[in-house]
Amino acid sequence: MSVIQVSVNQSRIEINPRLLEEKAERILSALGYTDVELSILIVDDQEMADMNRQYRHIDSTTDVLSFPMWEGEFGDVCMDLLGDVVISAPTAQHMAMEHDRPFSAILDLLLVHGILHLVGYDHERGEEAAREMETRSMDLLHLLGHEKESFDWYLKPGDTDPKEK
Repeated sequence: MSVIQVSVNQSRIEINPRLLEEKAERILSALGYTDVELSILIVDDQEMADMNRQYRHIDSTTDVLSFPMWEGEFGDVCMDLLGDVVISAPTAQHMAMEHDRPFSAILDLLLVHGILHLVGYDHERGEEAAREMETRSMDLLHLLGHEKESFDWYLKPGDTDPKEK
């Protein structure tokens, strides 16, 4: 069984860490990762902007960041460590309001997106990679009880960066 740690570093929006942990476990299991360690961090926009600036050199907030432990010089030291997913709760809430979707559905979307990045999917590698990531995202979101139409605004065939819509 995977070890999943959920930390909530914001107090403005109510988050159920246990529910996020359960959903992450289902996602990982469906992807064939049943014995890994994953960290999920829920932050506010300021902390997300700070991370985005520090690690991506982009001076703004974003919805989700992924930090895969398997990349880089020491990526093969401990193959059980999958990595970290960081989600901005206020950005997720804004997305939910803007697209008339439940906040929990947006959290699921961002969790799926972040985990897929950790296991090697990357929509920024071109059209084919974006389509592959979209297909896998929809499969996983369906597993969590969502219909594809709920996320048409976010994931569209051929888009290489769905968050820039």
